[in-house]
Amino acid sequence: MSLATKLLAPLLVVATLIAGLWFWSGVVAPGYWSAIALGVAWFVACSVLFGRIAKARPHLRWWLRGPFLACSLLICVAFYWTSIRETEVDETIVTGMPASQLPAAQRGAVDPLAPQPAETADPLAPQPAQQEQAAAAPKPAAPRNAVELTGPVRPASHSASGTARVVKLAAGGRRLTLSDGFEIDPGPTVRVYLATDASGKTFKDVGELKGSKGDQQYAIPTSVDLERYDTVVFWCVPFTVSLATAQLRPA
Repeated sequence: MSLATKLLAPLLVVATLIAGLWFWSGVVAPGYWSAIALGVAWFVACSVLFGRIAKARPHLRWWLRGPFLACSLLICVAFYWTSIRETEVDETIVTGMPASQLPAAQRGAVDPLAPQPAETADPLAPQPAQQEQAAAAPKPAAPRNAVELTGPVRPASHSASGTARVVKLAAGGRRLTLSDGFEIDPGPTVRVYLATDASGKTFKDVGELKGSKGDQQYAIPTSVDLERYDTVVFWCVPFTVSLATAQLRPA
């Protein structure tokens, strides 16, 4: 047996393992746990296959078993690091008053109880009474952050808890915050979507999940229509499955 054949065997082992794992766990499997089960089944099947080849060709035994064992170990380490290990963040997040409790002026409404200027025949004539009222009237309150939308984080394929909020900043812009003991079971490459529904099929991506627990926030592009994209979806990209959701409602 030539050296080229021996060197080619490890490459074929690794390529077979990774391609099968991607196909069975990433394409065929309908959910998170089924993806794990199919991935394990694929490695078991490959172990049997490579074992039979090694028996038929003893000179290739360690050229097959060595890469198989090394690849299996690396996959286990990667799975632990991305799917079992918890990551905690503690960001200082923005807060605000519920939009329904803000002063009418900041909500853009007209206060019917507010004093209205009296009509005069001559608008240029001095109006001492009005001047006194204007001087005595309280100054308008400074703009404040407003919590426009809020909703509890609920489990889908993973356990999860906490609260999601959309905060409109007084200085401009919006933030999606996760707080109130936010926590979700870890998963590999979890993205935070603002979606049209819990399926996550139509969405706007606001970033990768920063941690599996702890307060955190994400900038919301001004182009996102929150009347349409009113559901937060925590999406596991490799397994194409929703881990948790939060239905946003007016605060």
